[in-house]
Amino acid sequence: MTSLEKVLRWIVLIGIFALPIIPLYVANSLFFPYITGKNFAFRIIVEIMAGAWLALALISPKYRPRRDWILAALAIFVLVIAIADAQGVYPFKSFWSNYERMDGWITIAHLLAYTVVASVVINSEKLWRWLFQFSIGISVLLSLYGLLQVAGFFALGEGGTSGLQGRIDATFGNPIYMAVYMLFHIFIAAMLWAQMWVEKAKGKRMLSSVFYGVAILLDTLALFLTGTRGTMIGLIVGTVISVFLVLILARRSRNVWRMSVAALVGIFIVAGSFWAVRDAVWIQKIGFLQRLATISVQDATVKARFFNWGMAWQGVKERPVLGWGQENYAIVFDKYYDPRMYAQEQWFDRVHNIIFDWLVAGGFLGLFAYLSIFVAILWTVWRRVHGHHVFTIAERSLLTGLLAGYFIHNFFVFDNVTSYILFGTILAYVVWRTSEVSKSDSIYEGTLLPRSALPAIAVVLAIGVCGTVYAVNAKALAANQALIRAISMQSASGVLDNLAAFKETIDYGAFGTQEAREQLTQITSQLAQANISTDAKQQFYNAAIEQMTLQEKASPMDARFPLFLGVTQGAYGDYTGAAESLKQAHDLSPAKQSILFEMGVNAITREDAPGALAAFKQAYELDPSFDQARILYAAILIRTNNDTMADQILVPIVESGRAADTRIAAAYAARGQYAKILPIWQARVKANPSDTQAYFTLAAATYATGDRVQAIAVLEAAKKQAPSAADQVDTYIKQIKDGTAKVQ
Repeated sequence: MTSLEKVLRWIVLIGIFALPIIPLYVANSLFFPYITGKNFAFRIIVEIMAGAWLALALISPKYRPRRDWILAALAIFVLVIAIADAQGVYPFKSFWSNYERMDGWITIAHLLAYTVVASVVINSEKLWRWLFQFSIGISVLLSLYGLLQVAGFFALGEGGTSGLQGRIDATFGNPIYMAVYMLFHIFIAAMLWAQMWVEKAKGKRMLSSVFYGVAILLDTLALFLTGTRGTMIGLIVGTVISVFLVLILARRSRNVWRMSVAALVGIFIVAGSFWAVRDAVWIQKIGFLQRLATISVQDATVKARFFNWGMAWQGVKERPVLGWGQENYAIVFDKYYDPRMYAQEQWFDRVHNIIFDWLVAGGFLGLFAYLSIFVAILWTVWRRVHGHHVFTIAERSLLTGLLAGYFIHNFFVFDNVTSYILFGTILAYVVWRTSEVSKSDSIYEGTLLPRSALPAIAVVLAIGVCGTVYAVNAKALAANQALIRAISMQSASGVLDNLAAFKETIDYGAFGTQEAREQLTQITSQLAQANISTDAKQQFYNAAIEQMTLQEKASPMDARFPLFLGVTQGAYGDYTGAAESLKQAHDLSPAKQSILFEMGVNAITREDAPGALAAFKQAYELDPSFDQARILYAAILIRTNNDTMADQILVPIVESGRAADTRIAAAYAARGQYAKILPIWQARVKANPSDTQAYFTLAAATYATGDRVQAIAVLEAAKKQAPSAADQVDTYIKQIKDGTAKVQ
């Protein structure tokens, strides 16, 4: 091996060992700091290692990937998704994603490159063990970081409450990302522990046992403290599967068999005991236990998952073969929006189910290609090579349990760069172990280039790597930093600098352009009421309208863009233009109540009472259980003198106090119908006697009807309920007695 060959191999190895450090990295100077920094680091590292590896593979067959079903399945999957993305509804985003996710085809292509490189360059069990142990060590650090978040020493990444009620996220910024990271390391540590137990003699296992045992304990605790129910279930099911497989396969070892039985019995006893006391007060005080205890088809989050899956299926039926392309579920979500989702996030970009996510992204071909990876790895792990299993019973069982747990996790959420890295690492390890035993040939054994050409190859590929790193990352990084400047310099004196930064961001033409345009539009809407010059407002408005119009053309099926456009137009007084944009958004997402609300408000502004009535009525009829839609519909009915219909709409929620909304009061007050306010707010104070403001509203309406005595009585009742409001109550009572009180 020449010196240059050694250098290139070391570059690859250093890159591989650098990847486990990525979870620690939070790029606070970037937009979406928990996402973008990790992903840019992953891409750049893989591009460098892939360049160094390619130089080696061109001169020597030993660095070329072996003939293997796992690598073939992964490569076919990446190819199928590339085709699906190319024929999808927004290919640019499908290939490049955005800053919030940084997924797309570019990421799975990097995953393929990493898996191939790792499977051939890490060529000894010792190196693999070092890599796994290093990664486990990092996971322990992150577990400890999470525990310090519980103790309040570090804030949660995305905000929230520390303590046992909080959901830890360490340096991931999202509890579900941390959860799946811990899931992988729990099973990896268990696998290495099982290997060590076989390889080391009695008396020499203590140190390793402590290391792996502590890692498993801390990582399991951290996983549960993330409160990610799908991953908790994945861990439990994966563990049960692993133990059960050991139980039925290790019959010859009585000790192992007894331990497996004991473990299974223990798991079921703990699970049964927990379920028996799930309603206990102490359970409700511990966040992750409370979340486990409340798993039910009636749970709001669980119901939202089912609604999402139903919408996704409608999209699959429309494009069943190759789907819509990656990163395009938002379009399916809008088109087939289920109005029962009103209480959830309004802009889902993931189905939160790996089956439907790949069905939407790549159709049935994409899903089958994805599932073939799991089939290939399970077949490889369990098959015999030359009459013998490559993996021990414990290894086979734990790898199967890991894959089951990982799949269950993804059945309720989705992947991220750290789970991709770990999945790719497991794939590469299985490929290497199997190929070492089977002695399978590389995909091409012949000579491609002479070894003497390595220096020239290295120079050419170094230039190519620099070009690739620049093309894939440089513009996107620069645009990201410009976007940070655009959204962070909010001052009246320098507001045009913000606009210049927005234009700079967009001019890069990188994959963050959509997010830059959205941020520009939202800030422009906010500036409509800001104390800045008319000229500055006009410049922002012109830029926002131009850029959002361009975004509409880039992705004409997305309801988000005409909605943003309409809101901005309305904020600057172009109500007619806003009405046209909002109608376009409604046409793209006909069942989304939030768009109908904007249409109704716009119609009121244009003094189009029939239009407002129609919009609010449709929003209400989409799902009458949506209180906001009911209130808005009732309010417009009142304003248009449809009192009988308004009463019918409000009756179901009056007794509960939910009808006592300021918009209802304002609608009646606008017509001088104060008597109609009284029964609604009387019900409110009865249902919620601690609502001080409700007493004031009731008193004001009572006073407006001419009943001063009763108005004062209401206020006296308020003072008893809220002694802290006594001064305010006394002031109002004095105004009533003096006849100077005003009804607003």
